[in-house]
Formats: sequence, structure tokens, C-alpha cells
Amino acid sequence: MGNVRLRRLERVSTFRRLALAAWGSPVDPTIHGTLEIDATAALAHLAALRGHGDVKATLTHLVGRALARVLAEHPELNVLIRWGRFYQREDVDIFFQVALQTQADDGAVDLSGVVVRNADRKSVLEIAGEFATRVQRVREDRDPELAALRKRLGQLPPLLLRPIQSLIDFVQYTFNVKLPGLPRDAFGSAMITNIGMFGMRWAYAPLFPPSHCPIVVLIGAVHSKPLVVTDDAGREQLAIRPILPLHASMDHRVLDGVQAARVATRLEHLLLHPAELDA
Repeated sequence: MGNVRLRRLERVSTFRRLALAAWGSPVDPTIHGTLEIDATAALAHLAALRGHGDVKATLTHLVGRALARVLAEHPELNVLIRWGRFYQREDVDIFFQVALQTQADDGAVDLSGVVVRNADRKSVLEIAGEFATRVQRVREDRDPELAALRKRLGQLPPLLLRPIQSLIDFVQYTFNVKLPGLPRDAFGSAMITNIGMFGMRWAYAPLFPPSHCPIVVLIGAVHSKPLVVTDDAGREQLAIRPILPLHASMDHRVLDGVQAARVATRLEHLLLHPAELDA
């Protein structure tokens, strides 16, 4: 007796036959989710912060701080997979992706980023200040963590880039050995990208294998939308509110549906009550 009771399908469409030839079995563990959050309180909190320093805090910093807080509260999700086992990270570091204008071609854009270490222990303004300083260094190609790495990788022939990158990845993450001249844990615990600055509302990012991050969050453009709200008397009414869309790609090996829901609920709560992030 077979493991599964089966019978062969004789009539299969041409497209399905081509599909069988084109793709193998699914091996990608990525799952996706979207939150649409009333940004009224978040925007008001950011406006209040602008009176407390020279650095301008944005939704990128606020979301980064909230995500770091959630990962600190759920350390079982702040992990690295190596040797087929889960290892918990001792630090909560958030990687913020940055778009760079290349010097060779004014129309070309390169991607880089900065890691804010121990973001769960820093205020929104502290994250914003460190982010601004690091981004300026990255754009001037004098960031101590990324300048050397970008220069070395940029000099490699295309045919050697993949095997060398794989070797570096194996040594640094599988063996957990810090290589001289290369940044430590260059992508941190989670990644954040703001696509709203380009006017985009909806998109999902792939999980970047060399990052070893189980969570990537995209921040969409804030836009006005009708929303059912409850007034002080407990009555529901329709109002126009600024909506912040957040789109997450997650590693299903690390997060299941229950855990993803808990992360989403907590993240939404913190962004609806942003004063808690600086309490």
C-alpha cells in the first residue's frame, strides 16, 4: 500500500505541463503580511519631537524603534539559524536601507544601509541622530563598517563574486567568526526600507539570504483614507485619517502565524501609542 492513494491525471493542460518543467517544488519559506495603521498619533508624536533637538525624526525611525522594542519583548524571534539550529542574538540591531546615487551614472541608484546597534535601548531621537550621522558617512563612502566591504566587493570579477560571498557568509555566520576588515553582523536582527519616500504605497521585499534577517519591513507612503473611529462617547463614526501601510516579509521557519499575529498586534499598538516608545 502506498503512502498516498493516487491515480495519474491523463488530461493536463499545456500550461500546467510547462509549469512543471519550469519550476521545482516550493522551497522558499517567505510569508507576507500587511498592516494599515492610523498614523494620526504617530505624526503628532514626531511633530512634538521636532522641538526637542536638531535632528528630524521620521516614520522610518519610529517604526525602527517600535520593531526593535517588539523583538526585545519576543527574544525567541531575534534569532540566527546556523547548523540547522536556532541561536538567539544577544543584541537587537536594526538595519535601515539607504538609496545612494552612484558617481558613475547620475541616473543609477545603488543600495546600501546602516545598522543601529541596540536599537531597543535607544529613543526615537537617538536613533534618528545616529541614523543621520551614519547615512552621511555612507553617502560620502567613509562609513567604517561599509566603505571597506563595498570597495572590496566592487573590485571582484562577477564570476568570483558569488563564490567568495558564499565563503564569507559561511565563515561569518555558520562558523560565527569575525573576519578582519569586514563589519560585524552587517544586517542585524531585522531590516527596514522606506518606499513611501518614492510615493509607493504597496510592495513586498524579498528576504536577502546573506542578511540572515527573519523580518523585512517596508514602510509605504502615508495617504488619507476613510476610517471608522470611536469617539469619546463610544460612538462609531466615519473620519478621514492618515494611513500608514507596513508590509512585512518573514521567515516562516522563525515565525508561524500565531507569532506573526502577536508581532503585528504589538507593533500596531506601539505606533498607535508612540509615547510609550520614549517612556
